[in-house]
Amino acid sequence: MKNKELSDQFLDISEDILDKLKIGNFSDTKNNQLLFLVCIENSLMHLANDIFDTFQNELKPIKDLNYKSKWYEISNVMALKNIILKELDSDGVINQIEKSKNIIFRENDDNLITRSETNDLKKFILILDKYKAFQEILRKTLYEC
Repeated sequence: MKNKELSDQFLDISEDILDKLKIGNFSDTKNNQLLFLVCIENSLMHLANDIFDTFQNELKPIKDLNYKSKWYEISNVMALKNIILKELDSDGVINQIEKSKNIIFRENDDNLITRSETNDLKKFILILDKYKAFQEILRKTLYEC
């Protein structure tokens, strides 16, 4: 299977998982929350590999990098730099994935009165929507221009 197809496949799986999260009790499903995020990460990784194949002569090899590092390397392509750096920013999809994973793995501290940030269904829908928009603009930039 090609990277583009794998990226789409992981995106489809993440959508299925999100549908299950909508039906069930969201706060009781940390495993499904993590599985959703990992599927989005894998989709991002294969999308990065697909883009790398197009620009491999301009970039350092990314085979052994994690998904986030791959995107930092691909951001060196001038035609894609602004699109990618926006998603690596604090409000971007990649940073939102990392924040959500940190929340899942955060230790419960009974001494804390409130938590500053939690994962909820709205946040996961936002991550999925941001990723779809990111994927679409990258593909339009690459394949339609």
